[in-house]
Amino acid sequence: MRDMKALHHKGFTLIEMAVVLVIVGILLGSFIGTLTSRINVTKKSDAMNELEEIKQSMMAYAFVNGYLPCPDCSAVSGACTTALVGDGIADHDAGNNRCVLDEASGNVPWVTLGLGRGDSWSNHYRYAVQNEYADSDLAFALDSPTGSASIKEPDYVADATGATPHSLADNVVAIILSHGSNGYGAINVENIANPAIPVANLDELENTDNDADYYMRPETSAETSIAGKEFDDIIIWISEYELKAKMVEAGKLP
Repeated sequence: MRDMKALHHKGFTLIEMAVVLVIVGILLGSFIGTLTSRINVTKKSDAMNELEEIKQSMMAYAFVNGYLPCPDCSAVSGACTTALVGDGIADHDAGNNRCVLDEASGNVPWVTLGLGRGDSWSNHYRYAVQNEYADSDLAFALDSPTGSASIKEPDYVADATGATPHSLADNVVAIILSHGSNGYGAINVENIANPAIPVANLDELENTDNDADYYMRPETSAETSIAGKEFDDIIIWISEYELKAKMVEAGKLP
């Protein structure tokens, strides 16, 4: 006759199964969290590399044409008609030889530059350029004009509101940026506007108001205690002196 106690010990008890499931859940959650983090890091790295590629392509465009490309219209507004929006082609105003957007930001003209359509999160890269550096009729000279935009960093140590930022770069003539993983304020590659930037995200809002100041700082989540709240924009720029130095090096400026 079989020992009945032996029969009772041939399987897992409910408590043992529960313990195993909890352990598996913890391990799985840790793995998924690590995988998600690695994917985000990879996407951010890809976006930074693509921004550098866009910058180099714009510099090459300037070497060939003598001026930087205009943005591609990102929305119907003013001289930006439906036919011009989101086609990836630099939108020059033939009437005054400047950009249709008149220094406002739009999409990177990816078709004109022969580049990819969007960033790692399937949103268009944002781009703004100073008019004098995109003028197809009056080429900029070595001694003029002065770059008008600035890259700034909010100082939440010296000023808790971040309202008094310090400059990271002045004399900037062109800005290229990705709206990052949250995608707030971006236009996606289907030319559909993403959700607007939350009013609490003061520093991301600064990068969409089309003035001459752009903010760059370390990434933070929506739960951060600093005044600027969430921020994950990735920015690269072209300065007046960088562009002119490259143009001199290429023999395009005296």
